[in-house]
Amino acid sequence: RTKLGTPLIKAIVEENTPFQFRTFACSVCHKKFNQKANLLVHFRVHTGERPFKCTICHKGFSTKGHMQRHKRIHTNERPFVCVVCHKRFNRKDHVLSHMKSHSKELPYPCQICYKRYQSNRDLEVHHRSHSGERPFVCSVCHKGFSHKGNFKVHFMSHNEMHPYQCNICKKKLTSKQNLMLHYLNHLKNNVYSCSFCSYSTSVKQQIEVHKASHSSQFDFTCFICHKKFVSKTEHDSHFKIHVKEYNCSVCNKSFNHKGNLKVHFRIHTGERPFQCPVCGKRFVRKQDMQIHSWTHQLKPSRCPVCHKSFNRKDNLKVHMRIHSGERPFPCTICNKTFSKRGNMRKHERIHTKERPYKCHICNKTFYSSSNLSAHKRTHTKEKPFSCYQCGKAFYSSSNLSAHKRTHTKEKPFSCNHCGKKFAQNSHLKAHFLKHLQ
Repeated sequence: RTKLGTPLIKAIVEENTPFQFRTFACSVCHKKFNQKANLLVHFRVHTGERPFKCTICHKGFSTKGHMQRHKRIHTNERPFVCVVCHKRFNRKDHVLSHMKSHSKELPYPCQICYKRYQSNRDLEVHHRSHSGERPFVCSVCHKGFSHKGNFKVHFMSHNEMHPYQCNICKKKLTSKQNLMLHYLNHLKNNVYSCSFCSYSTSVKQQIEVHKASHSSQFDFTCFICHKKFVSKTEHDSHFKIHVKEYNCSVCNKSFNHKGNLKVHFRIHTGERPFQCPVCGKRFVRKQDMQIHSWTHQLKPSRCPVCHKSFNRKDNLKVHMRIHSGERPFPCTICNKTFSKRGNMRKHERIHTKERPYKCHICNKTFYSSSNLSAHKRTHTKEKPFSCYQCGKAFYSSSNLSAHKRTHTKEKPFSCNHCGKKFAQNSHLKAHFLKHLQ
């Protein structure tokens, strides 16, 4: 029985109703089901029960099917194939939605503005923009919403609905998702702690103001910039900013802390000692790995064009430039444009001839750390990137991506002169030279 004392399940039957026509109603929301088992699964929506755990990241799910579908995020398994372009997806509904993009099938038109939709459900939601219908009403302030998602976000905004508290700054948040995103802000910034009490904050100015409350005056002054400090330890730590005594033996860049030099030197060696426990991706800094590993627990953002999922909205924003053609980062030398700032900087090294990444085995130099990492595997014979279809292994992820096209028959590189398509960019370049001859 529920807390209200009503039965968890009640069969809606007439006295002489045949068994096969019986329905089972949820005592909370009154939704009806034709099988008792389906009702039991549905009731987990109300109880919050999630008995099926992912063996990789331990996230819980209400059904075994949802858990198995989630695990494909970790394994990169994509069993559903588009019969038109052979693109693969990890969910059946995604491939069905994608296939409509080939036929441009939008069978549900709005009779008011004539805008068309792929499903009747999308059309029903759209109709509310004309009718003003707001079926989702907040029980606290009675504000109405046309979308269920907007209603949920609003409902949690009431003061009594902040069950998740940050143990660093004590801020309360409405959901576990928001708490994770909030924690990322602390991880991105240093957390400053008071040396006199347990107070901590991610804002440097706040800790300085707070520490002043422990002392009536600042006793230690930097003779270079005249900044004042409450303790000798803080003064000495600050003074190192002005004195950079640690120099990189490769590029001569100077640092005020030995630890910063150690981290910097990994740029030249390609060393990435911190590995994500979920996906195995490696990082130069522990802080970067921690930020990345949290993204596995965040709700994914999906591209509305190709339905690819991303753990963070900023990554989705960058990805969308593939579809929009936006290239906001121009090379300062040749004006070639790029969708990512990092790619633009990597390209500029072609002009400057700068190769800051050096192999410590054969002394060969490279434009980027990723090229160095891939090259080093030619010495170790390590091939960490495997094709899940045929098992063939590769030194780099780019080589694996090119190989996968032999299975999918995808040819994303097209000649803008004759329209011929190619699976690899190098084949397109070789072909284009024929037009110049």
